[in-house]
Amino acid sequence: MKTIGLLKNLINLLFWGMIAFSIAVFALILMFFISPESIPLMFQGYTMMFDSFYSWNIWIVPFTNLLGFILFIVSIYYLKKCIEPLQKRQFYSEDVIRNLKKSGRLFVIIALGTGLIRIITAFVFSTYANVSVIGGNFGTGHQSAAVASSIENFNLFLLIIGLFLLVFSNAFENGRLLKQENDLTI
Repeated sequence: MKTIGLLKNLINLLFWGMIAFSIAVFALILMFFISPESIPLMFQGYTMMFDSFYSWNIWIVPFTNLLGFILFIVSIYYLKKCIEPLQKRQFYSEDVIRNLKKSGRLFVIIALGTGLIRIITAFVFSTYANVSVIGGNFGTGHQSAAVASSIENFNLFLLIIGLFLLVFSNAFENGRLLKQENDLTI
């Protein structure tokens, strides 16, 4: 059971580290709006994003990344909620099954959602570049390269982990049903 204790510590470290990172980034963004002159020197280059207005399509990928990050924190929270029953050896509890399903679904949603948005924006920007900059010479080879570059290994990893958690929750659900049936026959 040492591994469950280690897993609990790592999940807590990840969860609270992501919360602290989110608070720091939120504070930095507030500083960009409230007092841009007090921004640390290493972040001064980002002030141009807040000085001028960009079209809405520039903000699609950062917004989906932010949404994916928030959903990632929520999915880690659901994994965090699974640890307590697992430490008590309640492997087939409904809480564990439900939280594993929620976490797995969120990982799949993050992977597919951010990947799909990146593919769509790659096509939108390649079409925009094709018409306005290059003048019609942006071929399908460049578009397929843009699509391939928009699918990251992290999204593939999240998809695999999400599907694994869904399979794991189904196995626990089947085990719970078998345990209930076994308890009834005794």
